[in-house]
Amino acid sequence: MHEPAQYGDAFADVYDDWYGEAFDTDTAVDALAALAGTGPVLELGVGTGRLAIPLAATGLTVIGVDASKAMLDRLAAKPGGVRVHPLLADMGDLLVEAAHDLAPGEHEATPTRLGPDAIGAFALVFAAYNTFFNLTTDDAQRRCLHQCARLLAPGGALAVEAFVPTDEDVPRTSLDVRTVRADAVVLTATEHDAAAQVIQGQHVELTEDGVRLRPWRVRYLTPEQLDEAAAAAGLVRTERWGGWDGRAFDASCDTHVSVYRRAPTP
Repeated sequence: MHEPAQYGDAFADVYDDWYGEAFDTDTAVDALAALAGTGPVLELGVGTGRLAIPLAATGLTVIGVDASKAMLDRLAAKPGGVRVHPLLADMGDLLVEAAHDLAPGEHEATPTRLGPDAIGAFALVFAAYNTFFNLTTDDAQRRCLHQCARLLAPGGALAVEAFVPTDEDVPRTSLDVRTVRADAVVLTATEHDAAAQVIQGQHVELTEDGVRLRPWRVRYLTPEQLDEAAAAAGLVRTERWGGWDGRAFDASCDTHVSVYRRAPTP
């Protein structure tokens, strides 16, 4: 069974080393800041804070959601990480519908969901680099979109960055060599269920100390399927770019950044 914290717990210790140089972070931060205006901002799957920390450094109030405490610990330990407000939560289950009274002298532990005062509070909610696809069921993805719609302030935006599934045949299984070093070999094993639109895999790290498994799983959507799910949540797509630099999206793009806003009330 895939647990919400599984990915973050498996990759927290290597995420920055493996992926830190793979992004144009400055361009993404500029685009997100422009969408956010004066904020506040909610990042889904904040991880180690690649985007949240520089966004918070601009003066925006940024809440970073992650199901993995290991990821949030890495974020907090980074320079500027204390500016990001962490929320240990499943991004598919963000909201608690009603406040609850605490007994005299009782203190609530670290919250694991946003309270009713967060409804309509955010200028921007975003999920970067395929993070939305880490929700691995249709129900979880749709529930997340419905809750994002409720969290957005009037005029607020939901931005989703994701890969575009290819029409080419993708093998059902594959095994590739990811990394070869003097002290380790990392293999990547994947299994693709095209009917369910699910890819699951393992990064298998072999060292003299033994074997470390780093599992992952995504349920991907085409841009059109994402639009349909967003529309069912009351969100209307207002922009679609080929990247955070705002370039036009066309058939040659292998990623997209899609921006949604709440549909006007009739």
